[in-house]
Amino acid sequence: MRETAVKLHNSFSPAHSRAINRHMLPFCSVEEILRLHGPLISNRRTAVRPVVIGGRRIEAGERMTVIWTSANRDARAFEAADRYCPERDQGPNLLYGAGIHICPGAALARMQLRVMIDELRSAIRPFSVLTGTEPFRAVYPASGFASVFLQIAL
Repeated sequence: MRETAVKLHNSFSPAHSRAINRHMLPFCSVEEILRLHGPLISNRRTAVRPVVIGGRRIEAGERMTVIWTSANRDARAFEAADRYCPERDQGPNLLYGAGIHICPGAALARMQLRVMIDELRSAIRPFSVLTGTEPFRAVYPASGFASVFLQIAL
């Protein structure tokens, strides 16, 4: 349950700051955190024409569910897919969809998250998940956490 806070905390480490340009770190961290812990678990789609996906034929009119959390952990698209690695190529990341289904708010969401991480990096001291608390998971179809209690060093 603490993995997202730990990954966010690790993205602030001095090693990462030295390894990656300061302005790229928030972008890389945001993309990788969202790849692993996207805000939406799945969407439903209706095929508009026959297509073969993963060796399975889908006919026009057939309904399916796209599981984003699974797609973004596909070992064929991401080496060590379950490992947090902000330096990895995010090209195959399907977090915000693609084509006609791409999220129109993707650029705004990315910008807001990058600004938040950059502000956290410059404004606060080390933090950790508050001892004795557990993060509350979001409710399906949302993913991630509804709340995480943090302890910030003074």
